[in-house]
Amino acid sequence: MTPRILIAFDGSSPAGQAIVRAVEWFPADSEFHAVYVHGTGETIRIPVAIPPHAATGGLDPEPGLERRIEKQEREFVEKKIRDLTEEHGVQIRLHWRRGDPRHEIVQAATDLGADVVVIGSRGHGRISRLLLGSVSSFVVEHAPVSTLVVR
Repeated sequence: MTPRILIAFDGSSPAGQAIVRAVEWFPADSEFHAVYVHGTGETIRIPVAIPPHAATGGLDPEPGLERRIEKQEREFVEKKIRDLTEEHGVQIRLHWRRGDPRHEIVQAATDLGADVVVIGSRGHGRISRLLLGSVSSFVVEHAPVSTLVVR
């Protein structure tokens, strides 16, 4: 049976290290899947001066801005995955999701039938983890399979 490896990828250096380590630690014939989670589904808010006569609500300071940002984000992530794929000589399939990264990574592990999840650690201190939460800690606790945290 071919191992199915899910790698949480957010474009950061720790996430890149997670891919490098996964490729080193697991057989080359493994199925490598990277999951990228786009935002939390919230709309982007840009402060603008609203003329006194303008109706409130629904004012889009630049039509299509959010779509353009998401497109650039997608292109950046796809290029990073392509570069890592070529550099390490393995096939990495990218999965694009939207929502809370903690829940989406856990759900992706379930949906893909992953055998293991590999995730990078940003190295936040205890206080940051308490206040902000930690994606890697959440995934370790809630994933349906073992999770390797790469430091």
